Amino acid sequence: MSTLPAPVDVEIVDLHTHYRPHWWDESGLGRRLAAGTGPGLDYAKLDDIDDLTRETDAGGIALRALSAPVELLFGPGADVPTSAVRRVNEHLRQIVDDHAGRFVGLATVDAYAGDAGAEQARYAIEELGLHGLVLDSSRHDLYVGSPQVRPTLEVAAAHRVPVFVHPVFAPHAGPLVAAAGRDGNSFGRGLTNGTSFLSVLHAGLPELLPDLHLVFTALGAGSLLFAADRIAEYAGGGTLNVYFDTLRFHPPTLRYLVDVLGAERVVVGSDWPIRLDGRRSGILAALGAAGLSPTEQALVAGGNARRLLTARTQATAPDEEGS
Repeated sequence: MSTLPAPVDVEIVDLHTHYRPHWWDESGLGRRLAAGTGPGLDYAKLDDIDDLTRETDAGGIALRALSAPVELLFGPGADVPTSAVRRVNEHLRQIVDDHAGRFVGLATVDAYAGDAGAEQARYAIEELGLHGLVLDSSRHDLYVGSPQVRPTLEVAAAHRVPVFVHPVFAPHAGPLVAAAGRDGNSFGRGLTNGTSFLSVLHAGLPELLPDLHLVFTALGAGSLLFAADRIAEYAGGGTLNVYFDTLRFHPPTLRYLVDVLGAERVVVGSDWPIRLDGRRSGILAALGAAGLSPTEQALVAGGNARRLLTARTQATAPDEEGS
């Protein structure tokens, strides 16, 4: 597959970057998301925003969307007090303010808490001005298509902010990790993420909430095989506001995502600091090696994510005649 030239002015927007408040008490969670499963996180990197800023500049990344999923902070089954969620999102707002133009914030929300999750989302968007939400792909055996999640999704749709659906460990992940081995230690997380995507289609959310924009990850890309006909149907009707991030920068995988979803529904996501290869030169090389045209490269690299993160502003801006 020949490599196409990248547009000179393309920007990189990384929609999948994690952080954790430096004051967070991890005693209930430990150094791993679940004991004995999955890769360990470098918590020192999660806490060090100054280090992330240096890496962002050195890597040529124009903008990063920071997120701290509920599972990362509270673990897979613990209670999630709204007061704690608010404090996390207030801290995120401060980070965004202190690093203007470099970071945007995806608010932590326990969407599976029904109306309480909707209130968390409303406060983060309306009061704090954060740019979107991050939800666990599953919690308490529920998925994003579940009725309990609908109040939060309705808030996001009303404000036209993106919702990043982050993978979580599957129940009984230990046997999955043991069987899949080192190379597949996140396979169970792909299972929950892909199931959540399918639950969204099964619940008819693209029709029910046409202003809802959901971002899943390439870990859940296996679900696309089962949804190909529905994806084509939604795309033809202009109601498919579902996106997948790249997670890694593997040209054949990038090609597959673009072929199935279209270049306008794929976004860069590095999964920092789980992976540290999200640099502009490598990302553009991978997009070119995947055979994407310069226009497609610009969309995937940053254009789509920038559009998602500014949809709220564009929706509320006055038109020229009224300004």
